[in-house]
Amino acid sequence: MLNRKKEILIAIIAIIMMIIIGQSYIIHNQARFDGDRVCSKNPNRFYLNFNLMNKDDSETMALNEGETLHVSWQIDGGKADIVITMADEISIYRADKCVKGENADFELTVPKTGEYTTTISASHAKGWLEVKAENSESGIF
Repeated sequence: MLNRKKEILIAIIAIIMMIIIGQSYIIHNQARFDGDRVCSKNPNRFYLNFNLMNKDDSETMALNEGETLHVSWQIDGGKADIVITMADEISIYRADKCVKGENADFELTVPKTGEYTTTISASHAKGWLEVKAENSESGIF
């Protein structure tokens, strides 16, 4: 009888531990974004600094032919895809499956006037992304 009670107690404790571990896993995977997102103050800048990102995020900028886009990013954990496209056309920049330690810092010349969308798709990612437009006439980012 005493052994049966011990078996039941051990089974109950095991079930409780499985529930706790399962809930912790679910909560961690449901965390979609922990960080800072800046774009509304400056329509020509998209900036994300993320401690944890498990989602897609994008920002669209109206750009003129000849303007310069300064693109920089760094992935410190997890993985991310980064794409810059104009409307439904092919991308002008694409970086797939970027992982810890990968980064970039470069400039792109806008090929034609239109709306350009920068999209980052992240999974358990940590890092940052910044895209700034420079007006070729003013030289200001």
